[in-house]
Amino acid sequence: MGGRAIVRLCVVALVVALSSCGATATQPSSTPVRTTNGRVEVMTPTPTSAGSQAPQVLSGTAAIEVGDQFFLPSQITVKVGTTVTWINHGQVLHTATARDNSFNSSNLEFGGTYKFTFTKAGRFPYYCMNHSDMFGEVLVEPAGP
Repeated sequence: MGGRAIVRLCVVALVVALSSCGATATQPSSTPVRTTNGRVEVMTPTPTSAGSQAPQVLSGTAAIEVGDQFFLPSQITVKVGTTVTWINHGQVLHTATARDNSFNSSNLEFGGTYKFTFTKAGRFPYYCMNHSDMFGEVLVEPAGP
């Protein structure tokens, strides 16, 4: 198993562990896929049944993998008060920078992390300052019951 595969396996284990602590995992609205020419394309899953499920909402903590040319999941839904951690598993420097400048990780080296706690509801699109084609979004819902 290659180094990247092991790192991804560890991220999956982290997400599973966090979800077993009372949080529930969310399905990404789109999935980055590497093509043979090295570009990353985003594929949006198609529902397999007539009804579609509402996305699950995380509370407490959530993790986003930062890789070479992608954030995974690229979109996540959390409750107000949730701390989101970005973890750089890419081989180059990456950032998680909000378009409204409400958060900015600065450069994250391989293995580097950045945590931000969302204190208000809203849509928070973000991007990597070093790679204009890397972007994601955190949807924050009111804490409510």
